[in-house]
Amino acid sequence: MVKNKIMLSPKKTIVRYPTNSINFRQMFLFLPALFITLLLLGCADPHLPEPSNATESPNLDDPKMRNRIFDEAIDEADLQFQRNAAGEKIHHAPNREQPYTGWAKNIRELQQFQNGKKHGIYITWYGNWQKAEQGQYKNGIRDGLWTQWDPKGQKENEGTYKDGGRDGLWTLWYPDGQKDSEIIYENGRVLTPATKHQQFENDISDLDGSSGDTTPFAFVLRTPTQGNTQLGLPDKAKLRLGKGKIKGVQYSPDGTRLMVATSVGIWIYDGHTGEELAMPGYPDFVRSIAFSPDGKTFASSSIQAIYLWDTDTGKQKRIITGSGARLLFSPDGLLIASANVNSSVYLWDPHTGTYKFNFAGDKMSFSPDGSTLVTVSGNDLLLWDTLTGQQMQTLTGHKAGISSVLFSPDGLLIASADKGGTVYLWNTRTGEQRNIPTEKHGRAKIQFSFSPDGKILASCNHDDIISLWDTRTGQQKQTLSRPERWISCVSFAPNGKILASGTRDGTVYLWDLQTGQQKGVFTGHTVGYQNAHQHTKEITRLSFNPDGTTLVSECVDTTVRLWNIETEKYKNIRTGDSTAEIYSLSMSPDGAMLASGGNDGIIRIWDTHTRQRKRALTGHASVVSALSFSPNGTTLASGAWDNTIRLWDPHTGQQHDILRGHRGSIVSLSYSPDGETLASGDSKGDIRLWEVRTRQEKNILKGHTSNVYSVAFSPDGQTLASGEQDKIIHLWDVHTGERKKTITDHTHYVSTVLFSPDGKTFVSGSWDKTIRFWDAHTGEQKKTFVWDTISCLAISPDGKTLAGGSVFSRGNATNAIRLWDIETGQEKETFMGHTDSIYDVLFSAGGKTLASASSDGTILLWDLVPLTNTANEEE
Repeated sequence: MVKNKIMLSPKKTIVRYPTNSINFRQMFLFLPALFITLLLLGCADPHLPEPSNATESPNLDDPKMRNRIFDEAIDEADLQFQRNAAGEKIHHAPNREQPYTGWAKNIRELQQFQNGKKHGIYITWYGNWQKAEQGQYKNGIRDGLWTQWDPKGQKENEGTYKDGGRDGLWTLWYPDGQKDSEIIYENGRVLTPATKHQQFENDISDLDGSSGDTTPFAFVLRTPTQGNTQLGLPDKAKLRLGKGKIKGVQYSPDGTRLMVATSVGIWIYDGHTGEELAMPGYPDFVRSIAFSPDGKTFASSSIQAIYLWDTDTGKQKRIITGSGARLLFSPDGLLIASANVNSSVYLWDPHTGTYKFNFAGDKMSFSPDGSTLVTVSGNDLLLWDTLTGQQMQTLTGHKAGISSVLFSPDGLLIASADKGGTVYLWNTRTGEQRNIPTEKHGRAKIQFSFSPDGKILASCNHDDIISLWDTRTGQQKQTLSRPERWISCVSFAPNGKILASGTRDGTVYLWDLQTGQQKGVFTGHTVGYQNAHQHTKEITRLSFNPDGTTLVSECVDTTVRLWNIETEKYKNIRTGDSTAEIYSLSMSPDGAMLASGGNDGIIRIWDTHTRQRKRALTGHASVVSALSFSPNGTTLASGAWDNTIRLWDPHTGQQHDILRGHRGSIVSLSYSPDGETLASGDSKGDIRLWEVRTRQEKNILKGHTSNVYSVAFSPDGQTLASGEQDKIIHLWDVHTGERKKTITDHTHYVSTVLFSPDGKTFVSGSWDKTIRFWDAHTGEQKKTFVWDTISCLAISPDGKTLAGGSVFSRGNATNAIRLWDIETGQEKETFMGHTDSIYDVLFSAGGKTLASASSDGTILLWDLVPLTNTANEEE
């Protein structure tokens, strides 16, 4: 008679021995030999079952078998690892000298190892021991059939892996058991798209399925005769100057269109000529944009949601109730990923708008077949299966916070760089790590780019060297250098033969990779200010169009340029418009000119009649935070964070003089009504009075201790009001420099002060959300308006209307401009259209137009004639 005994080694092992024909002596000799044999069988396990030999694997659906294996398996958290000669991770169990072979468990997860690598069964269960996922590993990579179930036992998806990549037919099911879609893969690449992907190509309905005229549009197509100042405007606005801060630039997959996302919406240009094709259909702060792989859809994200649009018409297709600082379509177009500021990545189905998975991390990259998403979480890279939502691997090794990550074009490698200057190449199948020696780059943010075939990695790190690395060996192949030209970014041409590099001084170089020689040099990013601590001409991004004939460069000076590779000529697709944050505004006394100052150090003069920019004044070395036209309109005074005041002829652009003496940044300017005195306030709390004729300092008014945000002369020029960051308002005698009155009623920053046209009242606005009216002679408070965080105020020429602007954008909900009837305190109108903080508002001389400037990079002109007509009718 023979009795069978099952041993719980990774492979099911059967030992047979006789039970009735042995005596005691034989038993005494037999047992030690049996013990040694069993020990060897349990540890060595020379061959685990191949995925196809499922019948030889233990029946893990049997609770007794499963429990026994769980009892004997080692906790996966206890596995240690080191690297073999090839650099592969080899797992060890505590106190073992040989790589681990056996079972490893983790709560309700069970898997097999052979010689330190995952090999054999991998399975997870839900809380009721219903299977959640089951598959096979072979020598550390996924191989064979993989299946995932929902908690009720219904299959969700099933397909096969071959050498770590999806291969063959993959099927997805709905929760009711109906087939969702089928995808065919070959060597990890999609051969046929999903069924619903094809349906989505023809789906141009909005969220509720309607197709009426009320459907929002991302952009408005323009004709050659139409300008960009009057299309796609907010309600009640009659003109827009500027195009908004650039948030992102993307080519369409076919290269025919270049989409520019800004703080006020989406602009579209011809991908080759730079001709403006469309402008924002409605104002929205666009945080990120992404094209679908077929180019028929693009996504944009705002603070509130993700929107899907038809690329040809701009019509809204769908709204996804999420947001993202960065958007990314999967290469097969079946998913869209959004990375949020809370270090979470969400996966959405763009065809239905439904949420699928939520992963830890922020920076992200899809594998070329879309089956894997890598995210960055601190010092770790997390690899996720996009079909199942399961975490596949954790790659560890960085020490200083990962700054960038990217899949290679063939999907076999992942490149990652950290803030300490370390670059790693990771094998996506085995997790093998290879260090790219970048000591020459130093400790700074590294930029890198894969060649189209994935065989070369180009890296740079704000020095004058570009390194080219062989991704198979990790060895340096070549270096490209421009002495004293700090490299900021690199990009390969589609043919892999040319490399483009951008520098911190605004220069773009083309390199012939076959000869290692410079092929061309592009210069043109020359506007903007520059000082020892800030490089505002730095090229931040380079991208070739798909056919390699055109290169787009994006610069910190807020410009985007298209370069013809053959002619080396460029087209500035932002010509004539401000894209900088606007911090100051002033209108000439006759209303013919409008001056704006931005964070790029440039003053722009606009013709309010022709609606064109007349000229740009350069010279300041920092943010232009204050502007003031002289009463006769012949001089424009500008103040900046470079501690200087400059005097300009606004008609010719000539600079007359520079006034120096302030210890801090200039934050406020004002001419006296007679034009003989200029008052300036700085960040140190000083107010200086300048004699305009001699351009000499007349007096210094001491009393403030911090930023003097606003100064204003009374109509008779005898009194100067000033408000500061420290909540205080001072009234000064202009002739003696003595303080006449100090007011301390505000509970937050005093952002603005001004006098009524008759001089009887002065008004103050504060971040304490109040506007207060004071008697100009006694300093007593007369009344208060409560509204929002006040950034700026203006009073109409007739003294009847007060306009106020607010700060701190919350999705275009709080950055409003409000008009009040000063006598009654009643609201007259609210204008919505700016998407970021409003820093200045001005009435035109006739009171028929209100100008507003915002850090969203635009100036809006609002029509007040309807309000005037309504008031006249009421009278």
